[in-house]
Amino acid sequence: METSRLPSFVRKILARRRRSRVDFMLSKIVVADDMKVLDIGCGVDGRSFEDYLPDGWRVTGVDILPCEQVHHEYSGFSYLQQDARDLSRFRDGEFDLAVSIGMMEHVVDELVFRQIVSEMMRVAKQYIVVVPYRYAWVEPHYGVPFFPLFPYSMKLAIVKLFNLSNHGKVVREDPEYINRNFRWLSNSQYKAEFPDSNIYLLPTFEMIAITRRVSSVNVI
Repeated sequence: METSRLPSFVRKILARRRRSRVDFMLSKIVVADDMKVLDIGCGVDGRSFEDYLPDGWRVTGVDILPCEQVHHEYSGFSYLQQDARDLSRFRDGEFDLAVSIGMMEHVVDELVFRQIVSEMMRVAKQYIVVVPYRYAWVEPHYGVPFFPLFPYSMKLAIVKLFNLSNHGKVVREDPEYINRNFRWLSNSQYKAEFPDSNIYLLPTFEMIAITRRVSSVNVI
């Protein structure tokens, strides 16, 4: 269901939840009044991040979406249709912060994943990567407790039976859909990919924030 179709009180609860999540993430890095940020996999709008930022930041969003589909209201936002595997248009350390929220769990090809991670770490002094917690009490995509731990056949059966995330028909036609679109790594696996990171379980217990913090920002 689209967020705009939800009852107003539910939308307010979700907005408070997202703001709390962004506040928590930003508490784990060094922030300044004039931050230059790269949002990798920024999506169609700013509900996951930009909607809750302080004024005065400059945010560059990159995604593979056509420009006409991306509508962020944050005044300091600009968009580039760009594959995150190659960010060579940006200098080393050009950004104070790189963020990726709810994207990396969909990058199932290990080589592509590592290319994105390498570029993220190259262009930004700090990073925040938010992904589902493998042992989430409720998995955020399908809404089922401990869903990532189920045998694959059980995942398929549950999605088909309850049409979770409206994927019932999709997995009937393509039984490998979940495998091709989701990868739930453990904290230790993420730590191996982001060796200089700290990992925090978000207050809502369904996501983790993988972060790198530096002592200062806006130093060129």
